[in-house]
Amino acid sequence: MLGHEYFYNGTIKNMVAAFGQMFNDIQVAQLDAGKLVGSRRVPLAYAPKEKYLARIEAQADRDIALRLPRMSFEMTGLSFDQSTKLNRLNRNVQTDSEGNLVKVNQCVPYTLDFSLNIMSRGQDEALQIVEQILPHFNPNYTLSAKGLEGPESITDIPITLSGVSAEDAYEGDFESSRRLIVYTLTFTVKTKFTSNPQSTGLIKSVDTFFNDFDTSGRYTDAGVRVRTGSQSDTEDSHTVVIEIGGPPDPNVIWDDSP
Repeated sequence: MLGHEYFYNGTIKNMVAAFGQMFNDIQVAQLDAGKLVGSRRVPLAYAPKEKYLARIEAQADRDIALRLPRMSFEMTGLSFDQSTKLNRLNRNVQTDSEGNLVKVNQCVPYTLDFSLNIMSRGQDEALQIVEQILPHFNPNYTLSAKGLEGPESITDIPITLSGVSAEDAYEGDFESSRRLIVYTLTFTVKTKFTSNPQSTGLIKSVDTFFNDFDTSGRYTDAGVRVRTGSQSDTEDSHTVVIEIGGPPDPNVIWDDSP
């Protein structure tokens, strides 16, 4: 119905992977009798917060509980970005990975919403994680993404920290419950979607017409034709012929070619 061939650029998948990669190296200190003896990486997974809360509640009566701290993130929303919209009729010509010229339509801007959940048994470990993230967002952090606006394009993607909330709760009854601290950080990510690029060829002939009245009030025509030397010319021929005079005949272009 939309009149195009199948294409899939994997934009959302790539943006989700790039967002998660930013927080894949967070660490917390390992202490022994109050002394720092090392650090360990905080596990990160793509999952809603409710999934881990359900696992923690299911394991409340077991001897082995879910190891904390850990982090999870998920995409929570997708909305059109009216503030950065450009004329949809714009086109630009780019070069793909094989060196061929392609025509790319104007990209469509959207905003992705993400939430990052930090779950911990103790307040100190949770704050260690939060304080390794906050200094990098003021409130924006910019990533460079390839291929959002065309095959070989590089686009700066601003990621904005829009909110931080904390929850200190216990799961289960008072005697058997375990403390659970959850920090939720919300982010907005600017991204762009584009359709499949279309191949473009060499423009071999351009006609321009000028219509005007002379001093005696008679209607006159004039024209300019810019063309290649012959119909078989390629980009490597570097031959351009300019003809100025009467209106070019659209049916006769290369008959008088040198």
